[in-house]
Amino acid sequence: MRISKLHVVAVLMLGLLLGLAGCSKLPVETVTAMQTAMDGAKAAGAETYARDALNQAMETKAQADAEIETQNGKFALMRSYKKATEMLTLATQQFEQANQAAVEGKERARVAANAAVEAATAALAATNEFLAKAPRGKNTKAELEAMQQELVVLQGALDEAVAGVAAEDYINAKAKADVVTQKAAEIQADIQNAMDKAKR
Repeated sequence: MRISKLHVVAVLMLGLLLGLAGCSKLPVETVTAMQTAMDGAKAAGAETYARDALNQAMETKAQADAEIETQNGKFALMRSYKKATEMLTLATQQFEQANQAAVEGKERARVAANAAVEAATAALAATNEFLAKAPRGKNTKAELEAMQQELVVLQGALDEAVAGVAAEDYINAKAKADVVTQKAAEIQADIQNAMDKAKR
Protein backbone atom coordinates (compact mmCIF):
# COMPACT_ATOMS: atom_id res chain seq x y z
CA MET A 1 0.00 0.00 0.00
CA ARG A 2 1.45 3.27 -1.11
CA ILE A 3 1.54 6.28 1.14
CA SER A 4 0.71 9.46 -0.73
CA LYS A 5 3.04 12.43 -0.62
CA LEU A 6 0.21 14.44 0.91
CA HIS A 7 -0.04 11.92 3.74
CA VAL A 8 3.71 12.11 4.38
CA VAL A 9 3.61 15.89 4.47
CA ALA A 10 0.67 15.78 6.87
CA VAL A 11 2.55 13.44 9.19
CA LEU A 12 5.64 15.65 9.08
CA MET A 13 3.58 18.75 9.81
CA LEU A 14 1.89 17.01 12.71
CA GLY A 15 5.27 16.02 14.10
CA LEU A 16 6.51 19.59 13.72
CA LEU A 17 3.47 20.98 15.49
CA LEU A 18 3.84 18.48 18.32
CA GLY A 19 7.49 19.42 18.61
CA LEU A 20 6.65 23.09 18.78
CA ALA A 21 3.95 22.40 21.34
CA GLY A 22 6.44 20.47 23.43
CA CYS A 23 8.81 23.45 23.47
CA SER A 24 6.03 25.95 24.11
CA LYS A 25 5.60 25.00 27.75
CA LEU A 26 8.07 25.71 30.52
CA PRO A 27 8.70 22.54 32.57
CA VAL A 28 7.20 23.10 36.01
CA GLU A 29 9.72 20.76 37.63
CA THR A 30 12.60 22.92 36.34
CA VAL A 31 11.14 26.03 37.92
CA THR A 32 10.42 24.17 41.16
CA ALA A 33 13.95 22.78 41.36
CA MET A 34 15.44 26.23 40.86
CA GLN A 35 13.17 27.79 43.50
CA THR A 36 14.02 25.03 45.99
CA ALA A 37 17.74 25.48 45.38
CA MET A 38 17.46 29.25 45.79
CA ASP A 39 15.53 28.93 49.06
CA GLY A 40 18.08 26.41 50.30
CA ALA A 41 21.01 28.70 49.53
CA LYS A 42 19.40 31.61 51.37
CA ALA A 43 18.50 29.42 54.33
CA ALA A 44 22.12 28.27 54.51
CA GLY A 45 23.23 31.89 54.90
CA ALA A 46 24.51 32.53 51.38
CA GLU A 47 23.55 36.21 51.63
CA THR A 48 26.11 36.54 54.42
CA TYR A 49 28.69 33.83 53.81
CA ALA A 50 28.64 33.32 50.02
CA ARG A 51 27.36 36.58 48.60
CA ASP A 52 29.33 36.46 45.35
CA ALA A 53 28.16 32.95 44.53
CA LEU A 54 24.57 33.86 45.40
CA ASN A 55 24.70 37.02 43.27
CA GLN A 56 25.94 35.01 40.31
CA ALA A 57 23.05 32.57 40.66
CA MET A 58 20.57 35.43 41.05
CA GLU A 59 21.90 37.04 37.87
CA THR A 60 21.41 33.80 35.94
CA LYS A 61 17.88 33.53 37.34
CA ALA A 62 17.14 37.11 36.26
CA GLN A 63 18.31 36.31 32.74
CA ALA A 64 16.10 33.21 32.70
CA ASP A 65 13.13 35.26 33.91
CA ALA A 66 13.73 37.79 31.13
CA GLU A 67 13.86 35.00 28.55
CA ILE A 68 10.62 33.53 29.90
CA GLU A 69 8.92 36.92 29.59
CA THR A 70 10.15 37.21 26.02
CA GLN A 71 8.70 33.83 25.12
CA ASN A 72 5.44 34.57 26.93
CA GLY A 73 4.96 37.52 24.62
CA LYS A 74 5.10 35.35 21.50
CA PHE A 75 2.33 33.48 19.70
CA ALA A 76 1.81 30.10 21.40
CA LEU A 77 3.12 27.93 18.55
CA MET A 78 6.19 30.17 18.17
CA ARG A 79 7.27 29.93 21.79
CA SER A 80 10.33 27.97 22.82
CA TYR A 81 11.41 27.71 26.43
CA LYS A 82 14.49 25.62 25.66
CA LYS A 83 16.93 28.45 26.38
CA ALA A 84 15.05 29.48 29.51
CA THR A 85 15.05 25.88 30.74
CA GLU A 86 18.81 25.63 30.23
CA MET A 87 19.33 28.88 32.11
CA LEU A 88 17.10 27.78 34.97
CA THR A 89 19.02 24.52 35.19
CA LEU A 90 22.28 26.49 35.35
CA ALA A 91 20.82 28.77 38.02
CA THR A 92 19.81 25.70 40.03
CA GLN A 93 23.38 24.41 39.93
CA GLN A 94 24.72 27.81 40.93
CA PHE A 95 22.31 28.08 43.85
CA GLU A 96 23.40 24.63 45.01
CA GLN A 97 27.04 25.74 44.80
CA ALA A 98 26.19 28.90 46.75
CA ASN A 99 24.54 26.70 49.37
CA GLN A 100 27.70 24.63 49.78
CA ALA A 101 29.89 27.73 49.83
CA ALA A 102 27.67 29.23 52.53
CA VAL A 103 27.95 26.12 54.70
CA GLU A 104 31.74 26.21 54.40
CA GLY A 105 31.93 29.97 54.90
CA LYS A 106 29.72 29.82 57.97
CA GLU A 107 31.92 27.14 59.50
CA ARG A 108 35.03 29.25 58.90
CA ALA A 109 33.28 32.23 60.48
CA ARG A 110 32.28 30.11 63.49
CA VAL A 111 35.86 28.99 64.06
CA ALA A 112 37.15 32.55 63.68
CA ALA A 113 34.52 33.96 66.04
CA ASN A 114 35.27 31.39 68.73
CA ALA A 115 38.99 32.10 68.44
CA ALA A 116 38.33 35.84 68.71
CA VAL A 117 36.17 35.36 71.80
CA GLU A 118 38.85 33.21 73.43
CA ALA A 119 41.51 35.85 72.67
CA ALA A 120 39.30 38.64 74.01
CA THR A 121 38.52 36.66 77.18
CA ALA A 122 42.22 36.10 77.83
CA ALA A 123 43.10 39.73 77.07
CA LEU A 124 40.40 41.05 79.39
CA ALA A 125 41.40 38.71 82.20
CA ALA A 126 45.05 39.72 81.85
CA THR A 127 44.13 43.40 81.88
CA ASN A 128 41.98 43.02 84.98
CA GLU A 129 44.82 41.21 86.71
CA PHE A 130 47.32 43.86 85.67
CA LEU A 131 45.02 46.61 86.94
CA ALA A 132 44.53 44.85 90.26
CA LYS A 133 48.29 44.82 90.85
CA ALA A 134 48.80 48.45 89.90
CA PRO A 135 49.70 50.65 92.93
CA ARG A 136 47.12 53.33 93.60
CA GLY A 137 48.60 56.65 94.63
CA LYS A 138 46.98 60.04 94.66
CA ASN A 139 48.39 60.68 91.18
CA THR A 140 46.99 57.51 89.64
CA LYS A 141 43.86 56.64 91.62
CA ALA A 142 41.41 58.54 89.40
CA GLU A 143 42.98 57.21 86.21
CA LEU A 144 42.96 53.61 87.39
CA GLU A 145 39.34 53.85 88.55
CA ALA A 146 38.36 55.19 85.11
CA MET A 147 40.16 52.26 83.52
CA GLN A 148 38.25 49.90 85.79
CA GLN A 149 35.01 51.32 84.45
CA GLU A 150 36.26 50.85 80.89
CA LEU A 151 36.93 47.22 81.65
CA VAL A 152 33.37 46.81 82.91
CA VAL A 153 32.12 48.18 79.59
CA LEU A 154 34.44 45.82 77.71
CA GLN A 155 33.10 42.88 79.70
CA GLY A 156 29.63 43.81 78.51
CA ALA A 157 30.87 43.86 74.91
CA LEU A 158 32.50 40.48 75.39
CA ASP A 159 29.24 39.09 76.79
CA GLU A 160 27.51 40.33 73.64
CA ALA A 161 30.13 38.60 71.49
CA VAL A 162 29.57 35.33 73.36
CA ALA A 163 25.82 35.70 72.87
CA GLY A 164 26.43 36.41 69.18
CA VAL A 165 28.32 33.15 68.78
CA ALA A 166 25.48 31.29 70.49
CA ALA A 167 23.03 32.93 68.07
CA GLU A 168 25.29 32.03 65.11
CA ASP A 169 25.88 35.71 64.35
CA TYR A 170 29.54 34.93 63.86
CA ILE A 171 30.67 37.95 61.87
CA ASN A 172 29.37 40.53 64.33
CA ALA A 173 30.51 38.41 67.28
CA LYS A 174 34.06 38.33 65.94
CA ALA A 175 34.04 42.06 65.30
CA LYS A 176 32.98 42.79 68.89
CA ALA A 177 35.52 40.36 70.32
CA ASP A 178 38.30 41.92 68.25
CA VAL A 179 37.42 45.36 69.62
CA VAL A 180 37.58 44.02 73.18
CA THR A 181 41.05 42.57 72.54
CA GLN A 182 42.27 45.82 71.01
CA LYS A 183 40.85 48.03 73.78
CA ALA A 184 42.20 45.73 76.50
CA ALA A 185 45.70 46.10 75.05
CA GLU A 186 45.28 49.87 75.00
CA ILE A 187 44.17 49.89 78.63
CA GLN A 188 47.17 47.77 79.61
CA ALA A 189 49.41 50.36 77.99
CA ASP A 190 47.57 53.13 79.85
CA ILE A 191 47.99 51.26 83.14
CA GLN A 192 51.70 50.94 82.51
CA ASN A 193 51.94 54.65 81.74
CA ALA A 194 50.09 55.48 84.95
CA MET A 195 52.44 53.26 86.94
CA ASP A 196 55.47 54.86 85.33
CA LYS A 197 54.09 58.31 86.14
CA ALA A 198 53.58 57.29 89.75
CA LYS A 199 57.20 56.17 89.99
CA ARG A 200 58.41 59.46 88.63
